[in-house]
Amino acid sequence: MAFEKFKQTGRSYASKVSISPRGMISFTDGARHRFGLDKYDFAVLYYDKETSVVGVELINDENAEGAIKLRKRETGGADIAAKSFVDYFGITPENTTMYNLSEGENERWIVWSLHDGVERKRGKRERGLA
Repeated sequence: MAFEKFKQTGRSYASKVSISPRGMISFTDGARHRFGLDKYDFAVLYYDKETSVVGVELINDENAEGAIKLRKRETGGADIAAKSFVDYFGITPENTTMYNLSEGENERWIVWSLHDGVERKRGKRERGLA
């Protein structure tokens, strides 16, 4: 057997994303690891109004149409400043809301449904709000 010792106690590796009222899209450290965000420097955002699904295409071409800097945090996780995106589509949450992530059509895509959010309200979480 080839056991691997787990030493990263006290950290969450759940693959989640949150959207804040200020339009910050933040990926957890688990999402950064699972989806290989360190391999990419930019993202292009998409929204399907019919299904309320957000899609992120991970890219390295800063000149691509719609490219937004993918900022990696030293403390883990990553962020996309997306105020104009959430405002344009009218999907700005009242409170920071967390979502589970899914793989998109290929390894460079991440998607989530706005119907499946968990709102963080003054330190408390309320299910089913998005």
